[in-house]
Amino acid sequence: MIIKRTKQKSGRYLRVAEIIKKAVSEVLLRNELPLNPNFQFPLSVVSIEMSSDLRIAYVYVNTHENLEKDEIINRLESCRKYLAKEVNQLITLKFVPKLIYRYDLTMEKYDQISKLLEITKVQNDLNNNEDK
Repeated sequence: MIIKRTKQKSGRYLRVAEIIKKAVSEVLLRNELPLNPNFQFPLSVVSIEMSSDLRIAYVYVNTHENLEKDEIINRLESCRKYLAKEVNQLITLKFVPKLIYRYDLTMEKYDQISKLLEITKVQNDLNNNEDK
């Protein structure tokens, strides 16, 4: 059996990720992006993952609109410079990381799990385990 060793995230990593998350969230909540048409609802920043050298920040976003994932990411990519400039004004770091936007799939995974749990075979197995 191979055990994969996970790196412990440093305090600096966590601080920088939280600073970036707050700044990006603030910019996206204002919903003043140079887009036509703009988002009806502000985007939510679900999480931030940083590269090991803290130069790249992967921003996981989610929305309540009925838009395709690719469309949301494409809209954010189209105003990348504006977002970087606004985030840069809100933070005081020596280097501002490059922001890469990704759609968060957590809600879809929850829906998938819920559907699996509603299958009759799974329900029967769960009921059999409770009887024992």
